[in-house]
Amino acid sequence: MGPIDQAPGSPHERQRPQREFKTFGLGDHVRKKSGAAWQGRVVGWYSTTLTPEGYAVESEAHPGSVQIYPVGALERVA
Repeated sequence: MGPIDQAPGSPHERQRPQREFKTFGLGDHVRKKSGAAWQGRVVGWYSTTLTPEGYAVESEAHPGSVQIYPVGALERVA
């Protein structure tokens, strides 16, 4: 489902409830808790059936590179 499918008024948009994610906000500084290192700023969020709360994180080491992670894989950086 692409951005056009989620446009206001589209059938998909009406079926999906709007969510407010409170764990992290846009611009929050986060990193992966384990595995391959990834640290950066939250630039977006996503939700799927298997991942009800997930975040898009832009790397601070490689600007422009973005990875998506479920909320449980991330922690806030002070």
